[in-house]
Amino acid sequence: MLIQLKLDNTDLYKKIRKAMEVLEKYKNWNYKYVFFSGGKDSLVALDLTSKVWKNFTIVYVEVTGNTHPECTKYVYKIVNEYNADFVHVKTEKYEFFECLKKWGYPSLLWSHSNRWCLTHFKDEPIVTLTKGRGVGVSGVSPYNSVRRHFILRHARPILLAPRRSKWQWTYYSLLPLFYFDKNDIWQYILENNLPLNPLYRYIGSSGNCVICPAMRKEQLLAIKRECFEFFCKWKKAHEKLRRDFAEGKLRGMKVVFHRFNKWYELYC
Repeated sequence: MLIQLKLDNTDLYKKIRKAMEVLEKYKNWNYKYVFFSGGKDSLVALDLTSKVWKNFTIVYVEVTGNTHPECTKYVYKIVNEYNADFVHVKTEKYEFFECLKKWGYPSLLWSHSNRWCLTHFKDEPIVTLTKGRGVGVSGVSPYNSVRRHFILRHARPILLAPRRSKWQWTYYSLLPLFYFDKNDIWQYILENNLPLNPLYRYIGSSGNCVICPAMRKEQLLAIKRECFEFFCKWKKAHEKLRRDFAEGKLRGMKVVFHRFNKWYELYC
């Protein structure tokens, strides 16, 4: 049986029931993973999963050079609250800002061939660990962004990995937050008294990827104010890309470059 939650019969309660029903189907599988980034969505996904699954592994992926140390510190603190195995992975072959200088800004779309940040900093270390086996839980949902809503508009809470996919994290991907929206996430966090990553207060994100191609101007300004060392690393990399653009050899997504370049000219 599913664990009873102390919630009224609200819309959120119904969504929680749906999430737990999805998780229940796979609770007896071998190789069960929860991908926890330190963000608020994956925090809720982790907490929900812990109410249904036993003997699972929490996987934290550090983006080499671009993850704030406070995010990693927070993740270790949260993991200690759950009875699960824990693995911290990151690539040793690449450093984010060196890749940014070399390859330019990555695409905003998961499926685009120039999504190097996902491929090298997330896919490779995760697949090395999981070998594409088992079932994995993430905090992804259509509400996360307009792009994710577009990509997931025909999806379901249970995704089967594409056949012969090189970078499939697990055989099945579970999205227990598929029906959640932003208000549901915050309500769940408040009602369950879950400790939030403190970086949200300062930079508006978890800090797992401090500099993100999809970030807003307000986030970049907060990083300049609160995480100046990351701002300086971005500034140095972007100046290299400005020289490449002037010489006609810019790589990466030009539309993303021009958006960041506008901010560079305004705030650097």
